[in-house]
Amino acid sequence: MARLTASDMVDMVRDSLGGETSETLSDTRILRYINQSYLELSSMYHFDQLHTSTTVTTADGTAAYEMTVSDVQIITDIVDGTNDLKLYPMNDGQYNKFTQGSTVSGTPTYWFISGVGTNSRYELTFFPTPAGIYTMTVHYYHDPTELVTTPAATSPVKPQIWDDSIVYRAVSRGWAMLGDLEAAGSWKVLARQNDAAAKKSTYHPSYIAVKPGSVIGRALQDV
Repeated sequence: MARLTASDMVDMVRDSLGGETSETLSDTRILRYINQSYLELSSMYHFDQLHTSTTVTTADGTAAYEMTVSDVQIITDIVDGTNDLKLYPMNDGQYNKFTQGSTVSGTPTYWFISGVGTNSRYELTFFPTPAGIYTMTVHYYHDPTELVTTPAATSPVKPQIWDDSIVYRAVSRGWAMLGDLEAAGSWKVLARQNDAAAKKSTYHPSYIAVKPGSVIGRALQDV
C-alpha cells in the first residue's frame, strides 16, 4: 500500500470536514492544519527518523555560541570530538554558582541552553569556558520538514501507521476553526487512539526521555 502524500491528506481532511469547498476552506489552510498536526505529533513523540546532529566549533575564551540550525526540538547529547569527552547538561543556576561571576577556563564538561542568539537560534553555553578550539557535536531531534503538495506531493518520514494521527488531528483543528468543538473533540480522540496503536508497534526511540533537570534522568542516560 502506497503511503499517504500531502495531497491525499488534504483531500481526506476536506472530506471529513463535510466537503467544505475551496471558497470557504482553501487547500492552503488545510495544508497548514496538516503541518501543524505533523509538528505537534513530532513534539509529543521524538522519532528516530528526526534525530540528527550538527557541530559547534569553540574559540578560546568564548563560553556562549549560537547554533547554526533553527529546527531544534530537544538536544539529546553533546560530545567534544576534539577531547573525546561527553558533556553533561546543567542549568543557569548551577553555572552561576560555579562561575561566581568570574571566568573559569578549561576543557568544557557541561553545557546548557542560555537563550537565543541574534538570529533567534538556540544559544549554548559551555562550562568551563573553552580554553581552545574544540569541535562539539550536538545530537538533537529536529522539526519535521513541512509537507507540500507542489511541485510534487511529499509524505511524512514517520512510519506509515502514524499518517492517520496527522490526518485526524488536522480534521480536529478544522472543526475547531469552523466552530464545532464537539466534532473537534471527537476527532482528537480518534487521533489519540491511533497514537496508542501506532506507538505499540513502531515507536522505538534511541533516547531515554527524561524530565529536564532531573538528576536521576541524567544519570540514566549512561545506564
